Amino acid sequence: MKYACKTMAVGVCLWAGLMVSIPEAVLAEQAGTKDWKQSTINDLLVMRQLVVTAHPGVLDSNNQAFTDWVEQGFLEASELSKRVNSRKDSQAVLDFYIAGFKDGHLGLSQNNSGNSSWAGFLLDMQGQNFVVKHVAKNWPVPLPPLGSRVIACDNKPVREMLESDISPYVDRRLNLTSTWMHLAKQLTVDDASYPVLARVLSKSCLVVLPNGVRQHFSLLWQEDHGQLEALLRQPQPPQTLQDLGGGRYWIQASNFMPSAAENASLDKMLEAIKRIDDARVVVLDTRGNRGGNSLVGAEILSALLGSQRVKSLDESSHAYAMWRVSPFALSTLNKALTAMESDYGKNSEPYRFVFGLTRSMESALHQKKDWLRQPGTSSVDQEGARGANDQGFKGQLALVTDSFCASACLDFADVVLAVPGVIHFGLPTSADTLYIDIGAQTLPSGARFWLPLKVWRGRTRGNNQSYDPRFIFDGDINDTAAVQQWVLDKL
Repeated sequence: MKYACKTMAVGVCLWAGLMVSIPEAVLAEQAGTKDWKQSTINDLLVMRQLVVTAHPGVLDSNNQAFTDWVEQGFLEASELSKRVNSRKDSQAVLDFYIAGFKDGHLGLSQNNSGNSSWAGFLLDMQGQNFVVKHVAKNWPVPLPPLGSRVIACDNKPVREMLESDISPYVDRRLNLTSTWMHLAKQLTVDDASYPVLARVLSKSCLVVLPNGVRQHFSLLWQEDHGQLEALLRQPQPPQTLQDLGGGRYWIQASNFMPSAAENASLDKMLEAIKRIDDARVVVLDTRGNRGGNSLVGAEILSALLGSQRVKSLDESSHAYAMWRVSPFALSTLNKALTAMESDYGKNSEPYRFVFGLTRSMESALHQKKDWLRQPGTSSVDQEGARGANDQGFKGQLALVTDSFCASACLDFADVVLAVPGVIHFGLPTSADTLYIDIGAQTLPSGARFWLPLKVWRGRTRGNNQSYDPRFIFDGDINDTAAVQQWVLDKL
């Protein structure tokens, strides 16, 4: 459930590295401590306190489950901490507490999570089945062939194992298809980034081969030597515009967190999009998009459809945002303001927006208010000349998503799917709560804990609601050529 931060209406990523009331000496001592039980409790205490004082969910009368988990989850995690004997165990307990909030913008990152191991093959979801999608070469023991269905491991059904053993530490949003897709990969991986406390690795699995024959496979777990990174983490295709001929264009909207160099390339792409004059079909492909700056998505859509049309689509939901007033939110905004000055300058609209919001937060904090309503400025209002297009594309529009689409990627999908006649392809998306815009704090152990600072009201897309495509792709979603051919054949 760990994915990139979401942005404000102006697309400001509030990733502030804060160390609130934690002396450096304490951090150094905790980072090297051997008392992992106490270290875990110390981290849990700081996490709970920060959630109580800064997370909007605590004051959200529409989300009693969140409020209940603050204390209940803390008690359960504290009990689990008695079984902690290593950094890996400690991370598992902290993740257990976090997963219970079912909030994708609330998470943890470690400086060094250690090494992963796996059983030589990976699963994916195909309908309701768990299917072998990747098999290692030269594994010391026989592996189930591609396309095989894994039924059970150690006499426990796969679905039951994922739900009871792995989900509590990774992602509890079991109503989402994307969650099951991601959990499926964890069945044969002891992932250092998603540790499970005291996990007992499966010894064998019952498999139905492609020819229908049932067979048991003994599992041999080995430490990963660099293969898993590419297999588990969604690759990010270059952000480009492709002319596929015949009035068909493919826009790869894969990177909403561009670097300075990537921003220059984005400028060129936006100009090229605005010059399209023979398009009859345009496909917006978000595969590999990990969220980030909503402004990038607004710029791409404005260059294609025209600013006024995008603005009307963006504003149709009448959504607005409320910030939880807290010292942590103010500190985060001050950090963001410094970044805005460096990246855009004091005369820029993004800087002025954050400056006004920061001053308003200061005033609200002084007045002891609980909430601060964010000015209703659309991200489209901030896109400037880069998104100007007076003509606007009027042909057939399509959207492609993968199961990692969340945060600012979902903001993008919100607008695209509001266009009449658009067709959605690919895989079901991930989902967001109504809580967004994160800040981060360093915990006593040295891990980074991040949490959202504001809540959407009146958003058309519901809490933890995904988008399910009209056409589901059952091949390798990372195979661009195959995805393009499949989409174009159906358009």
